[in-house]
Amino acid sequence: MKSSDDCDRGSHSADVALEVLVRAYHALAVVYELSNPGAYLALHGKMMPYLLDSFRDAQAVQSSDPESTELFSAALERVRCALDDVQCDVSAVRTQNGARDH
Repeated sequence: MKSSDDCDRGSHSADVALEVLVRAYHALAVVYELSNPGAYLALHGKMMPYLLDSFRDAQAVQSSDPESTELFSAALERVRCALDDVQCDVSAVRTQNGARDH
């Protein structure tokens, strides 16, 4: 059986891993937008529907466990917020880049 400290470490490790993944995605999104102006906006609009659709089966399996369902929903909300933050930053980069071109 896992101790409370092990669970806390596991949770913190997952938080750190998510933050690293978000920063890597952010960098990739900015580079993609700079190399293909306007392309990231089209991709962003497809991202959450794709994630929701691809995890629908996993969520159905976990639906019998309310705690897992709640964790899954919270995780998807964190991902949605991160994607929205990246979209805002990419839009700012696009605006700044467009201002320099004029």
